[in-house]
Amino acid sequence: MVDEDRDAVEKTVQGNREAFDVLVEKYYKKIYNLAYRFVGDREEANDLAQEIFTAAYKNLKKFRGDAKFSTWLFQIASNRGKNKFKYLKRRGHFANRWQSEEDDERDPLRSGIPDLSTNPETLLAGKQIQRIVQKAIDDLDPDHKEIVVLRDIEGFSYEEIARILNLPEGTTKSRLHRARMVVKEKLKKALS
Repeated sequence: MVDEDRDAVEKTVQGNREAFDVLVEKYYKKIYNLAYRFVGDREEANDLAQEIFTAAYKNLKKFRGDAKFSTWLFQIASNRGKNKFKYLKRRGHFANRWQSEEDDERDPLRSGIPDLSTNPETLLAGKQIQRIVQKAIDDLDPDHKEIVVLRDIEGFSYEEIARILNLPEGTTKSRLHRARMVVKEKLKKALS
């Protein structure tokens, strides 16, 4: 079986810029979604995604192929995302930020998902819980937030997350457990 990513990487390194476009097209949505989770703003997420792909392109010759291209790309994204989050936090970007229904509709992970509930109270309760969970995830420190996003939103395996974050698998599991416990506690407090 031909590894399409590896083939595109090799062609790009040999000077075929269109080959990199294939990789961007394949991974843009996932990278954008991860960026959005870090910065919570569509314009900032778009800028961050572009920054991530630019960094990947510039460093493509350093890709050794020990891991999958996607793992390497998400490692760059994770590092850039944490740095951007810290940068924006220092500048007060997240102060007085709250999520409205309009933000819910623009959230790339929530938009376009039809709700099959016909009961308005159930619908309202579901949206309230969704906001509480999202706020709890947003409030996590960057190390815990990225693990929750990579595992519970992006669906990476523990092994892949460990490679992306350059952590032992056990540390990955324990951080995820702690992050989930924080989210669970905040949900429990909000619903009591």
